[in-house]
Amino acid sequence: MRQDNKVATVADSSKKESSSKESKTLSEKDAKTIRNFLQELKPYEADALRIAIAIADGKVDTQLLPSDEQMALNRFMNNGLTKDQSNPQQVQSHRIHQASHLCKRTADYCKKIQLLTVYETLMEFAVNATYVDQARTALDKMAVSQTGQSASTYGTANVVTK
Repeated sequence: MRQDNKVATVADSSKKESSSKESKTLSEKDAKTIRNFLQELKPYEADALRIAIAIADGKVDTQLLPSDEQMALNRFMNNGLTKDQSNPQQVQSHRIHQASHLCKRTADYCKKIQLLTVYETLMEFAVNATYVDQARTALDKMAVSQTGQSASTYGTANVVTK
């Protein structure tokens, strides 16, 4: 009997070794998929997507969003604004476009009802007068600044020009 148990144990260990080789191959495929996904992202989009998924799961509410999460979402919403877009309507329009893009990206990870929640929340965040004004103010500072610093150094607006 002992010999039978040893044979079974040896057979089990060889199965484990072969399955670990297979899982390593799968993890390499996963790594490649993740790399491709990350390379397609816009600046600040990974954090914004993480927050949007948390909103979809009901884990986050923008009313109670911690300041670092607000900043991450604002960075994404304001990314791409230029000095030429300094009036409030242009800033708000840009932020709405960014929120819409984020909703489309979030759709791959949510159910339809969750996506409606994300859409509503992000649109409210995009048109929030305080955040729009912060972004506009950062653009104004950027126009006045002659120091050559990037606009991302100005407060929570984190405007980036291309």
